[in-house]
Amino acid sequence: MRIKSLKIKNAFLGWEIEEVVFPSNLTLLVGVSGVGKTQILRAIDVLQDIAYGKSINGFEWHVVFSTVLGKEFTWEGAFSVIEDNKKSPKSLLYDGENEIKPTILFEKLKESNDSFNLIDRSKEAIYFNKTPMPKLSSTQSMVHTLKEEKSIKEVVDEFAKILFKDHTHREGGLSFSSTPMSILKEKYTTVDEIKNANEAIQIKLFLCSELNLGIFDAVKTKFVDIFPQVEDIKIEQIEQEDLPFRTDQTIPMIYIKEKDVPKWIREDRMSSGMLRTIIHICELFLSNDGSVILIDEFENSLGINCIDILTDDLIHENKNLQFIATSHHPYIINSIPYEYWKIVSRKGGKIQIRDTASYHLGKSKQDAFLQLTKILEKQ
Repeated sequence: MRIKSLKIKNAFLGWEIEEVVFPSNLTLLVGVSGVGKTQILRAIDVLQDIAYGKSINGFEWHVVFSTVLGKEFTWEGAFSVIEDNKKSPKSLLYDGENEIKPTILFEKLKESNDSFNLIDRSKEAIYFNKTPMPKLSSTQSMVHTLKEEKSIKEVVDEFAKILFKDHTHREGGLSFSSTPMSILKEKYTTVDEIKNANEAIQIKLFLCSELNLGIFDAVKTKFVDIFPQVEDIKIEQIEQEDLPFRTDQTIPMIYIKEKDVPKWIREDRMSSGMLRTIIHICELFLSNDGSVILIDEFENSLGINCIDILTDDLIHENKNLQFIATSHHPYIINSIPYEYWKIVSRKGGKIQIRDTASYHLGKSKQDAFLQLTKILEKQ
């Protein structure tokens, strides 16, 4: 998936994101705290929720995206507004059986090469592929309702590739698969099969290690380049006696071995920056082709020694992934060429995203950064 443009409005909360275009595989959203950078990432993540059948109070969207097969689609729609009252939950996301849910006001899905809407829904009528449809769920998108249709399944599969990485928190929790490892190793035997597997990134890394596919060595080499005090990495399945509970699930754990330190350091005991770096490198090598990786506050818990290599990876390493990241850290901003920046500002409930060309920044990175600093100070 490649998100090409986005426009969002939330009538319930009273804010909107003016149209933003994403021209490359990397976009860095920069701006002072509180202008709406994270809101943009969350809005993209909400699109996945809608594709999965969830109702979002007062949410209106218009997104243009392309699939890994090169098809371009426009998907737009809107939910009604339910004002906060005793009968409706305060959450924007409606899941319960007995909750009053916002209804779909309209929805359209169109492939760019077609002259008609694949999905065309209003209060008066519902059409799929120009054919009138019977009454459908009024609270779920047709993309979700018709997800088994071949043309729609392709769209839903693309939205499944949105990954929201909130780097304001530590990477945490055990990664597991309910399928025994012996079955996983028979099911996934190539790098492409592992990349496209619906498994946690640690499971994918474990499979690569077990099957000797070379990816694990590549991850290790890149990690050691960043942390030269590390001499080795391994990933092993946790034994049952090491767990406080009984389970048949496959649970891998990453370990690092530092020079002159006798014991291996398990992932839940290593620094958050080291763990985050390993996970990020794994994402570069093992995420599904077409994944859209949303990274909030990219710099959090990363040391200076990590930032240069990882930002370079975002730009050059994998053209099959799309990264949309936020940052207000000077070193991050100064490390990424300003043609990848989008400057975010806000006036009231309107979030505006502008290209750096609008600000006529200096040609050198240093001049551009200094000018950007002054712009952000005035926001």
